Amino acid sequence: CSKPVDVSKFGVIYGGAQKNVGPSGVTIVIIRKDLIGNAQDITPVMLDYKIHDENSSLYNTPPCFGIYMCGLVFEDLLEQGGLKEVEKKNQRKADLLYNAIEESNGFFRCPVEKSVRSLMNVPFTLEKSELEAEFIKEAAKEKMVQLKGHRSVGGMRASIYNAMPLAGVEKLVAFMKDFQAKHA
Repeated sequence: CSKPVDVSKFGVIYGGAQKNVGPSGVTIVIIRKDLIGNAQDITPVMLDYKIHDENSSLYNTPPCFGIYMCGLVFEDLLEQGGLKEVEKKNQRKADLLYNAIEESNGFFRCPVEKSVRSLMNVPFTLEKSELEAEFIKEAAKEKMVQLKGHRSVGGMRASIYNAMPLAGVEKLVAFMKDFQAKHA
């Protein structure tokens, strides 16, 4: 739910709801009707979508709280103008952060090719990797947490999901510029 998606191009969409839709553990499945009822004998009951279809998605006890939270998120997305407007906001946040990285003259670097960069997670490293721990420590003092990069990549990772306001990204960018000025 970070941007519009033409679901008609897919037979099955299976997604974790955490981050942009609801609490972790909730999943969303969108499946074309013609694909329902073709499960193999070894398919677990919970993944046989014919059973869910025949029971109006109520084959088992649904995760009521998670569904309720998703409903609140959907209402908020609609109040914001729908996914087209949400995408514009997300693009603006991502552009602000990626531009700060690009304009740092190599002090900050993004290891992801421009054509496949995420609007939700922005990984970046420092030219001087020995400063990365200091960056994370100083950011935490400013109440910017969870910036440590993924264990397989290192560096930093700024998650700028729908719930992250533009002001949060602006604060991070200002901090990055200040950090660069102190440590370049």
